[in-house]
Amino acid sequence: MMTTRYPRNTTVLKNVVSKTWPFLCFSLSRFSGSCGFLILPAAYIQSSPTTRPLSHVTVTSKNGPPAPLGLSRTRWQRTIHSDSPSSPSSGASSSRDMTPRDAFAEESSSPSTSIEFAMDPYSIEARSITESLGISLEKHKQLCKHAELVVGWNDRLNLISRKDCNVNVVFGRHILPSLALVALPDFPLEVNHDADNDDDDDDDGEEIQQSPKARIVDVGTGGGFPGVPLAILYPESEFLLVDSVGKKLKAIEEMAKELGLDNIKTHHGRAEEIVDDPLNGRKYKNSFDICVGRSVTAMPRFCFWIQDLLKKDRKQDNGISRGGGRLVYIIGGNVEESVTSRLVADIHIDDLLGCKGVSDKRAVVLRASDVVKVAKESGEKKQVKGPAKNASNRGKMTTAAERSNASKGAWAKRDNSVKKQRGYENFKRFGTD
Repeated sequence: MMTTRYPRNTTVLKNVVSKTWPFLCFSLSRFSGSCGFLILPAAYIQSSPTTRPLSHVTVTSKNGPPAPLGLSRTRWQRTIHSDSPSSPSSGASSSRDMTPRDAFAEESSSPSTSIEFAMDPYSIEARSITESLGISLEKHKQLCKHAELVVGWNDRLNLISRKDCNVNVVFGRHILPSLALVALPDFPLEVNHDADNDDDDDDDGEEIQQSPKARIVDVGTGGGFPGVPLAILYPESEFLLVDSVGKKLKAIEEMAKELGLDNIKTHHGRAEEIVDDPLNGRKYKNSFDICVGRSVTAMPRFCFWIQDLLKKDRKQDNGISRGGGRLVYIIGGNVEESVTSRLVADIHIDDLLGCKGVSDKRAVVLRASDVVKVAKESGEKKQVKGPAKNASNRGKMTTAAERSNASKGAWAKRDNSVKKQRGYENFKRFGTD
């Protein structure tokens, strides 16, 4: 093992600092990856001609070769496998010869999926897509302003992924998939036709009866998607944006004020606990026409969370369920079999927007009655609040051992068979026989 030698005139303080410097850098890098990144450039400053640079200090890894200080083990292993002789790129330089500085530069320059779907909101292509959806120029400008506000707030809060966060990414990756829901059949409210006039000879029929006002809840809204873009397009509808992170909801409220939106309300908490709210629980239970979500969690669990929020289906004379609420979920991965068999619609975002390569996700639709069925099959259980697991047996002590081991002051049921000790059984009053 190589030892560090110093000139004789080196002070004791300089000797101690130079020997403990690798250990300090290692500790800081384990505490925070960013610390290790900031310390690495200083590692090449040698305190003496014989001091070894810090680039040779390694962190022991259980799987594969050791990882350089400050570099994540996953990224280091990925680099090793890509440069292995068995890979097609075996002619590239070995990862063991790569310095940590080069590895960090390569990691920061690696492309992300968000860049692939970025689109300039002020471009002709973006305007042609929104125009095909029936969006006016005024609302298109609001959507562009919304993208700028998200970028501004994302510098202070982590609303969305901070990697490659710019106006083009926000519009193409987040806003456009939200706008695609407009092209779904009967969105936001289901169109009701008169069943008696379906086969009539006259073409007059009943006019479409649609309420001008819909109630939409966005569960797991995060940075306000898809709730805020839809609120811009449907100012007459009411929107409730739900999230468990309060600071994100504060940012959404501020953005709504700057956009001039007065149809957005927020709820800080978990979705499954909304109906248990003592103040607004009754107002929210089975009162929403649409529930939207975007890759929040697995669909069976999501159905369990929102099953009490949607309006119940009403069966017509022909046995078809209509008039109830619907779940509109944006998802990119595979859907469980218990869900796919009950889907009302499963349409790719590209098909809804009429433009290929815009998104890699799709929109699925479920009726309220099917949401309840999927929730029952999910195996999820509602958490019961309170310290006692069995409230019916609280305070009951059935055995003598339990009574003897009870803490002082604990409540116990009184035994009426024991004679009461009052202390005045032989008491006699004066003047009586």
